[in-house]
Amino acid sequence: MSENITDPPQQSDLLSIGAILRKKREEHSYTLEHVSEITRITLTCLRNIEEGNLDALPGLVFVRGFIRNYAKLLGLESDWMIEALNQTYSDRTQPNSDSDQPRSFNPLSQPEKRSTSPLILVGALVIISLIAFLVYWQSKPLSQYSSTSSDVETIQAIDAKAPAQEVAQEALEAEIQKTTAEIPAPPVKPEISPLTLTLVAMNNDWIHLTIDEQESFDLRLKKGEKYEWPAKEGYALIMTTGNTALIHLNGEEIVDRENFKDELYQVKLNKFTLTRINNR
Repeated sequence: MSENITDPPQQSDLLSIGAILRKKREEHSYTLEHVSEITRITLTCLRNIEEGNLDALPGLVFVRGFIRNYAKLLGLESDWMIEALNQTYSDRTQPNSDSDQPRSFNPLSQPEKRSTSPLILVGALVIISLIAFLVYWQSKPLSQYSSTSSDVETIQAIDAKAPAQEVAQEALEAEIQKTTAEIPAPPVKPEISPLTLTLVAMNNDWIHLTIDEQESFDLRLKKGEKYEWPAKEGYALIMTTGNTALIHLNGEEIVDRENFKDELYQVKLNKFTLTRINNR
């Protein structure tokens, strides 16, 4: 029997990890169906892992758990595989640096300098037009504006009654505001979340969380840190192992993790979970 592979190769990716797992599986004379039955990993995921088909696999949290369980079954060290997998995902998410390269400068592409003489001609025409307008305006007789001034006086005389109407309108609005202010507003009840999920990280590891069937997200926990999320309906939690974190729902600890200390742990938490805890 060959020795266990504990030292990672110089360059590791999912393809080389899958080749190592497949070789070790064949040394044990295990079939993919046998591995799937023991690890509860689907045949499709096992084939994609061994063939290095990263795009055909689910999220990083799932793949880490699959590889850890697969390697454990075969007696292989999985820490270096997880690190290599994290690096592979990190390299795929880095932005392309090609856009940062400076563009080449081609002096032939620069536009030719245009002559400034048209601009000078336009400026001269504008100045001449302004001077002509000023001369025309000053030469007009003042009699043309006499009729306008009389019309203004007439309009002012008609609008003399407006202030009285405005005062009455303002008094009415003030009375309405006073009456409205005397009616007490109903008290606003603070919205209290019926559920609160609390995680206390036991290791620096990953979780995958869905709250109220909304969009899921991945989060790397820091050992010793405490995390809380409110919800109205419930949660769907996936941890790399059952030993990733302590789980509390509304202050009640979820203790059914003993059989998953080294395996992928999945659980759904809601108000019925609290009922089961209270009836234990």
